[in-house]
Amino acid sequence: MKIVHCPTEIAGQMGTLCNELRKKGYETAGFNWFHSYINYNHKHVVNTDLFELKNVISDIVASADVLHFHNGNTFLTGNYDLPSLAETGKKLVMQHWGSDVRTAGNVKKYNPYPLPIGYYSDEKIHEHLAFNSKYIKTAIVQDGEMVNHVADFYEKVYIMPLACNLEKFTPRYPGENNVPVIIHAPTNREFKGSEHVEAAIEKIRGKVPFEYQMVEKKSHAEALSMYSKSDIIIDQIMCGSYGMLSVEGMAMGKAVVAFVRDDVKEKFPSDLPIVIANPDNLDQVLTDLLKDRDRLTEIGKASRKYVEKYHASSVVADYLLEIYKSL
Repeated sequence: MKIVHCPTEIAGQMGTLCNELRKKGYETAGFNWFHSYINYNHKHVVNTDLFELKNVISDIVASADVLHFHNGNTFLTGNYDLPSLAETGKKLVMQHWGSDVRTAGNVKKYNPYPLPIGYYSDEKIHEHLAFNSKYIKTAIVQDGEMVNHVADFYEKVYIMPLACNLEKFTPRYPGENNVPVIIHAPTNREFKGSEHVEAAIEKIRGKVPFEYQMVEKKSHAEALSMYSKSDIIIDQIMCGSYGMLSVEGMAMGKAVVAFVRDDVKEKFPSDLPIVIANPDNLDQVLTDLLKDRDRLTEIGKASRKYVEKYHASSVVADYLLEIYKSL
């Protein structure tokens, strides 16, 4: 089976999946036209642009058995290539990541906290999903929070956990620092709820010992180095689920704090170790954690076990292969 991932690298997932599929003996490559300061470095992903990609699309499609698209995009702007791609008989799957499908209407319906407007209007998202699902029948999302945004369009929607290459993460459990270190690392302050995080930090400052670091505009390698020295990592506290920062934090054995909606939590395994907090109680949740250093260590160890069980790239890649076989 020859597999192509394209064209948008989100949270390093394209590269992680390509690397793992290669380890399992599959000819796999990724092509990425989305570039950022995070600078994920994966040897099986070609960083390119639309102009260069257009010149090799026919060769890529001819050699591939599976075309795995990301973030609502295909090879061409506007996905104008989809009708012709469908005619080739290749296996097609679309993986959605959030802002490409999360409408303001659904956020208001399902989420207690407002989120910033995504890439497109609700009307445009509906138009994109209707067009994509006309030619692609199977979608992948990362968790239960995402399902409601795409379920009305695709014939089949799979929930596939975020993939993490555990070889890159050595656990360093809370308790080694004399004073606990709290980290918050937003790629989008409004989406992550950073204003509420900083307000909570100010409320507890002086009440209990801790150090706080905001990690922004760092490369992935630089950010990981800072995460490894922390005890508590605060991820997104408004979206209703946890993201890649949480997964990496758990892989390092940290206590991770995020907001997970009750209906979304029901779809996760029962041993989910995320410490659940929201903008209204984050200060109290952090205070309780900081006062109980033994609990911090216990959560960190449970976090590593959870990632090994559910988010290890080898585990996720096996599940992905089953999805490919079902197409």
